[in-house]
Amino acid sequence: MGLYKYMAAASGEKAREILIEADNQNEALSKLRSRRLKPVQYLGEASIGGKGKFQLFKKSSGIDTFAFTRQLTPLLSAYIPLERALGIIADSSEDPRQKAFVSSMRQGLHEGKKFSELVRSHGNLFPDYYANLIESGEESGCLPEVLVQLYKFMGESKDLKGFIVSSAIYPSVILCVTLIVIVLLFTVFVPKFAKIFADMGRETPASLNRLILVSAIAKWAWWMIPLAIIGARYLYIKVNGKTAYEVLTSKWKLKIPLLGRIISDLEMCRFIRTLSIMTSNHVEIIRTVKIAGRVIHNPIVAAQFTNIASRLKGGEKLSATLLGNPFVPKEMVPMLRVGEESGNVGDMLVRIADNLEADTRAKIKRLLALFEPLIILLLAGAVLTVVISIFMAMMDLNAIS
Repeated sequence: MGLYKYMAAASGEKAREILIEADNQNEALSKLRSRRLKPVQYLGEASIGGKGKFQLFKKSSGIDTFAFTRQLTPLLSAYIPLERALGIIADSSEDPRQKAFVSSMRQGLHEGKKFSELVRSHGNLFPDYYANLIESGEESGCLPEVLVQLYKFMGESKDLKGFIVSSAIYPSVILCVTLIVIVLLFTVFVPKFAKIFADMGRETPASLNRLILVSAIAKWAWWMIPLAIIGARYLYIKVNGKTAYEVLTSKWKLKIPLLGRIISDLEMCRFIRTLSIMTSNHVEIIRTVKIAGRVIHNPIVAAQFTNIASRLKGGEKLSATLLGNPFVPKEMVPMLRVGEESGNVGDMLVRIADNLEADTRAKIKRLLALFEPLIILLLAGAVLTVVISIFMAMMDLNAIS
């Protein structure tokens, strides 16, 4: 999926710059024609927020899109025109960066651009699904309703991230303390004990020699480990390409016990929630599935959903296309089948998304609860190894004496 830039004009109007999100240039042209726009000039493929570039640190833009959505939602729900709503938000904003951002969106509307186009033009400020859902709301004529559900979706995602961060604080503190203790053991305590043997003119025992070797690596060659990791990553991407690297790392992540299942469940939460929002607003099912598939970041998971649209075109129901998918929760297909039979697919997808998010929270909590004793055992193992090695060295020293 890419962004294609055109100069296009409606009948009787001047040509203006248009951004179209599509899988290829032919699809972009088809979307232009469906909007009754005549392409005048192709300006090339636009980059989306610098994707594909190697960035060690990602700069913060200072733009709060969640706050922007929170302010915009009640205004549109009160049937205030979009342009006027943006003006109200800009006038009430105290942050100059936020105010300039909203003003630029308003200016774009004055230039005849669609709201979804303006969202796409701001690259990675918005979540991946944001522009697609806004576009579906524009086309179905229910933008306020879509924005209400979009705001709820963003709020739930923010709460989930906050839950993960707050739950990880205590295990992270324990991990940092553990690493500090281990580093002090091997960089301070072990070298001083080895110096005692050297001052006495005694040969250090084999058990202590291994600790001294580890200590020397930790003290003098620690920088080689991250350098080797970064170098190996760069070399792999250079030889095989970034896509192959992302596929490889995605496979490793999914194979990690417990964590792999949580990663796939988080992808499914986004997928199902997007399905529920668009289905509830009567967006055509094939378009809904295509847009929902784009919010899946993991390429291994995304590959399992690439043929759903073609199967739907062949006459299959959505529940049938998801049957046997290894990443879809087992209870989803029977519940979705009931929703299809009762004609209440949107509400059923909402319930499925709610249940999956609750289960994912419980899994994250269990994983973090398991993480704490594992760190303590790691610390105990490191201390025990050092103590036993020193004890064996003392025994050897006594035997020599």
